[in-house]
Amino acid sequence: MIESTEFSVELREDGGAWRRQPAELLLTGDGTGHEPFPPEMLAEFGGIAVGTKMARASLCDFFWTGPVEVRVSAPGFDGPLALSARKDFPVRRDEDGALVFRLDEPEMCLVRKGDDYLKGLSLWARPEPAPVSGDGFRHVLRFEPGFHDAESDARIRRDAYGAPVIEIAEDDTLVVIEKGAAVEASLDIRGARHVTVCGGGRIDLSRRLPHYAGGFAEPVLWGPFRTGALPAIYVHAGAEDVTVRDLVAVCDFRGVCLRNAARVAIRDCGLFTSTVNADGVNMVSSQDVACDALYIRSQDDCWCAYNNCDSIPWLWDEGFPPRSMCRAALRRSFIGSNARAIVIGGHGQSGIRGAPNEVRDVEVSGCRILGNLKPCDKPGASPEHLAYWSGIFRVLSQSDEWVHDLRFLRNVVEWVPGYRGSAHHICVRSADQVSYAEKTGGWKIEDVLFEGNEWRAVPPPGAHTPDVMQSPPDDGTGLGLRRIRFA
Repeated sequence: MIESTEFSVELREDGGAWRRQPAELLLTGDGTGHEPFPPEMLAEFGGIAVGTKMARASLCDFFWTGPVEVRVSAPGFDGPLALSARKDFPVRRDEDGALVFRLDEPEMCLVRKGDDYLKGLSLWARPEPAPVSGDGFRHVLRFEPGFHDAESDARIRRDAYGAPVIEIAEDDTLVVIEKGAAVEASLDIRGARHVTVCGGGRIDLSRRLPHYAGGFAEPVLWGPFRTGALPAIYVHAGAEDVTVRDLVAVCDFRGVCLRNAARVAIRDCGLFTSTVNADGVNMVSSQDVACDALYIRSQDDCWCAYNNCDSIPWLWDEGFPPRSMCRAALRRSFIGSNARAIVIGGHGQSGIRGAPNEVRDVEVSGCRILGNLKPCDKPGASPEHLAYWSGIFRVLSQSDEWVHDLRFLRNVVEWVPGYRGSAHHICVRSADQVSYAEKTGGWKIEDVLFEGNEWRAVPPPGAHTPDVMQSPPDDGTGLGLRRIRFA
C-alpha cells in the first residue's frame, strides 16, 4: 500500500473528534499516447507491449459500524470537490471547501476534483463482515491480521510464471481472510465444490504492479501486466457452489474470472484493477452467477459475460466441452470503467449456432454506473473509432453467438463530462467487422429489455456518439437484431 496524499479523509461519530482515515494510491491510465514499453520493462511485464501515460487515483475503505460523519478534502486543490454515490444523500461544503456528509448505512462513493472522475477517490464505507462458521467445511484456511506473502506463509506458492497463488482444489473448503489481514496471492479455485472465501480482509497484489517501488511517480507509461498474471480470484475447471464475500481486492490484473463454473455468489466485495485488459468480473461459460453490492473500479470492462475466452491464453481453461453462459445477475452495485461498464457477448464458439454457443438470461439492475471514468480511448479519436469501441451498455454478437434474454432495469447512469462514446452499442458484426481474435461474424441478438433506467448529465446530440444498433441483413438463418425494447 502506498499512501495517497491526493485526498484527506476524516471520520467522526456522534459529534466527537475527527480522526484521520488513511487512503492509498491506485494506478490508472489517462488514455494519452500509445507508446511501446522499453525492453527493460517488457522483460518483467511481458503481458502486453504498449501503454499510455499513467495517472494516480485513490482508495479509502473502512467498516461502517453505525452512523458516521465523513469529511473529505484535497490538499493543494483550490477548486470544488464533488461526490457520486450509489444512493443520493445530502452533502455540504464546510468553510475550507471540504465535503462533509453523514452515512446512515454502508455506502459506495467517488469523490472527485471538479470533473476529474479518473483520478478520484473511491470511498467505501463497508458493511461489517458476516459471522464466519466452519461448520460443514472439511478444510479451513485462516489468515490472521498481518501481511501474508509467499516468503512468509507456506500456504502461498509461486506458480510456473512466478505468480503467488493459494490453490483451492479440495471440496468443502473455507478460506477466511480476517479483518486486518492482507494476502498477496491470487485464489485459484480449481474444480472444487462448496467453497467460501470471506472474512473482511484484503487481497493485495499492488506490489506486483509496475512502478510500485517508485511510489507510482508520474509521468511514466501505464498498462503492462505480467505474463501469466492471474485475477485476484479465479474460479474455473468445473468449480461449483462458490461464495466470495466481504473482501477488498487491489489487483495486479483482473478482479474475478469465472471459467466453466456454476452457482457462484459474489457479494459485498470491492474490486480495483490497475492494468490494461483488467476487467472487474469476467465470466465465460458459467451458470447461475449472482453478483450483489459490488464496488468495481476497473481499467477495462466492469462486468462482462462471454461464451468463449478472450486473448489471454493462460486463462483459457481448456479441456471442457462448450457450455452456455447463462443466468447471471449484477445488482445494487457501484461501478466505473476506463473502457465499458457492461459487456454481454463478443467472444463465441465459431461454427455453432444456438446452444451452447449462447449468452442468455442476464440481468443488470439497481446499479449506479459511472460512464466512463476515462472520457475516451484516445484524445481526438474519430467518430468511427468511438462508434466501434464504445458503449456504456455493450451487447455484441461475434463468432456465431446467440445473445438473448437480457434485462437492464432501474439503473442510474451518470454521464462523465468529456465522454464522447455511445450509451448503447448493440451489434451483430459481420465477418469483416469482428474485433479481438474472433474469426467469424455473429448470429443474432434478441429479447433485450432496457426499462426504468435513469440517465444523468447526458450531453446534447452531436457531443457524443449516437447509439449503435446494427446487423448485417438476415441470411435466412435468423441473423440479426430482434425485440430490442426501451421502456
